[in-house]
Amino acid sequence: MSNEQPTEPTSEEMRLLAAWRTFFESNCKAEFAALSSIEDSVWGFEIQWEALEAHQGLGTSFMSNRLKCLESGSIVLEEQFALHNLMPRPVIRIIGFPELNRYHINDLRMRDRTRFLRFDAVVHSASRAMGWLKHSAYQCNSCKHEWKIDEQLARARKKAEVCPLCYKIARNMLLDDADLKDIPDARNIKMDLESNYYEDVQYMELFDPTSLKGDALPEDVPTIMAVVTDEYVDQFSPGQCLTVNAVIGVDHLPSRDYLRDTRRILRLDVHSIEEGFSLHEE
Repeated sequence: MSNEQPTEPTSEEMRLLAAWRTFFESNCKAEFAALSSIEDSVWGFEIQWEALEAHQGLGTSFMSNRLKCLESGSIVLEEQFALHNLMPRPVIRIIGFPELNRYHINDLRMRDRTRFLRFDAVVHSASRAMGWLKHSAYQCNSCKHEWKIDEQLARARKKAEVCPLCYKIARNMLLDDADLKDIPDARNIKMDLESNYYEDVQYMELFDPTSLKGDALPEDVPTIMAVVTDEYVDQFSPGQCLTVNAVIGVDHLPSRDYLRDTRRILRLDVHSIEEGFSLHEE
């Protein structure tokens, strides 16, 4: 079964939650007070890498398991926003990464996939803003159990076929030779459309600053697709100079001519953006 039942936090998860709590309490009280009047629906909460790295192993945790580290931090940050009566949904954006993470767009290859890197980049173009289904929600008509499935961007939606609780009960009853008429129908489920969670997303084409020639944007230049979400959507325009901190991902070839084409292209799954070139060699 892909839908496992909730379990107690592991010791590592407990450690991360505790470290994030002391980090926000020690470093961010002034920021919380300053945000009392904001009206944005989503707020990118920027954290300097130097401060994060110095606090109880959070820097190491971020680099070794970025998603788990950010998930724990988001839980604590949402708690802090609630305690300070702040309305927006916060998104952690870590900035100021060191020279060690520096890379050039033109040097990226498939061997770099999954790496977390930092780039100087120029915006070449941007798609229209859109949304995607990040978490699909389901409910069992029999036992009323509710659960969510994490989806993947630009991939087929995962199809829930059975209620995980009813399936577990039915399996145990079958093992105990129960009467078939007494076994619950685990397939009696529905998607809870109102609880589906959507996220704003936008695609931007970026290119390396070394391709700049004069003030005009070059027309024929190697670009890479970058995926931005939430408060970054519709914030950047062609010609803008940025520092981009991102995970290197892979995607289908846009012009693939058959369904199972194995060719792939690299993309940047953007974690945070800083305006201007911070690391570009002039």
